[in-house]
Amino acid sequence: MPRHSFVRMTKLTNVKGRVDYISSPRRQEHLYASYSTIEPEFWDRLAEQAHYDFWKGHQKNGKCYEARELIIALPESLQDKDPDLLLQLFTESFRKQYGVECTAALHHNKTMTNYHIHLVFADRDLLEEKKVSYATRNMFFNEEGRHVRTKKEILDADGNVRPGCRILAKGEIYEMKLFSGRRDEFKTKSFLADVKKMFTDLINQTVDREEDRLQVFNAAGPYLPTRKIGKNNPLEAEICSDNQLRQEWNHAVDQVLIAGGTQEEVTEFKHEEVVKKVIVSVQQNGDRPGLFADIIVRAIAILKEFLEILMKAAEKEDEKQKITGQLAAENVKKDGKASRPDSREAELRFMKIEPVYQNLNKCNRKLYALQKQKETVSTALNGMRKSIFNRGDRKALQERIDGLQRQIDQCRIQLEAIPKQYGYENVKQVTAEYRAAKKELDLIHRVQAEWDGITIPEIRIHTQKESESILKRLAAKQLEAEERKTKVRRIKRERKRGNEL
Repeated sequence: MPRHSFVRMTKLTNVKGRVDYISSPRRQEHLYASYSTIEPEFWDRLAEQAHYDFWKGHQKNGKCYEARELIIALPESLQDKDPDLLLQLFTESFRKQYGVECTAALHHNKTMTNYHIHLVFADRDLLEEKKVSYATRNMFFNEEGRHVRTKKEILDADGNVRPGCRILAKGEIYEMKLFSGRRDEFKTKSFLADVKKMFTDLINQTVDREEDRLQVFNAAGPYLPTRKIGKNNPLEAEICSDNQLRQEWNHAVDQVLIAGGTQEEVTEFKHEEVVKKVIVSVQQNGDRPGLFADIIVRAIAILKEFLEILMKAAEKEDEKQKITGQLAAENVKKDGKASRPDSREAELRFMKIEPVYQNLNKCNRKLYALQKQKETVSTALNGMRKSIFNRGDRKALQERIDGLQRQIDQCRIQLEAIPKQYGYENVKQVTAEYRAAKKELDLIHRVQAEWDGITIPEIRIHTQKESESILKRLAAKQLEAEERKTKVRRIKRERKRGNEL
């Protein structure tokens, strides 16, 4: 998996306090720089406008949001850059793009593992023509926010001000027009997506090392994003467990892509078996991590079954590929005629990507073999009775499992490293380029063969629709097995209740 950028947006209920907190050397242990495009008094006026609009909109519930904040994670290597210039670059880039005022600070967390920027920005525009009116006498407003003439009209039977009614004292602000309303673009999902892309491009232009370059995570692709764990998060253990499952899914996706699966079929499978089921689960049961884990574990199991089918199919296709390669090579050696297609450009493209893919394929097969070995040893360990007499055997099996897991982890690291060694970003990019180059070269070879009167046997590789149907059949088969187990458990419970009666 490639390294992805992280940008999070939050709404602020106390913008003045937040600005002071992020930019105060007394309150921040690792503050490297602070930068503002506006004077501090600006945030006081913005907060006043927000609270005035909140009251004027007759909102009785919820919170009054005064501004917004972006948290931008940076590669640790950017510590080598001048912090003041770095912060100014990011802040002014955002200001130039969106035309709003900002205050920003560059920090490290307490454990010195997270180099990041806090960027507070106004989600309103400062008006050129400003207007502030003050009440010349006490004014009374009922539950609907309408102005009434006398105080008696907002009192209950006991002479108290009814809930939702308000008294605006003489001298308080009656009307305020310093800022525009909140800009709609800041409320959209596309805004955060655009900001992530902008800051990711800026990071990639700033870093010196290729390995520090980042990508924007594509939620519509086959992978699952891992979740960021905030400071003092009470759900840290649940999020860590959740992230391990997400990483397990992403590793399985890489293996499927290398083995011959396509991004489209895996993405479709993720949408049907993960995304849709998580949405239904949240609607019916709320946000329960255990139920999400069940969905992911089941989807990973299906993906691994699909991987096994692809690996077996690949072994059969290897022999056919050898025959095709020999015939294609003979075909290329023949003297061509004037209109005979030239395959040199396609061959150069394929020659560039083919060793990368073969290295990935070799590593993937090794990883697959290690995973199968671990499954076999784990099955043997689970089937062995816990007894003092076989304690040594159980210990030996567990040590072997631990050793296999270390090799599996090393193979996964190698899979992620191979594309970068050749200048590619990730496994997905390599497999996509390999399939495109191979398809182009195979097509030219077949046209050349027809021209030269040579017949190349057709190699039938599964299509995307066939792969999707395989995944659907596997999912239906597993669901049927789960329903059968549930039915058996229910019958056993009913029989047990009958015996107790």
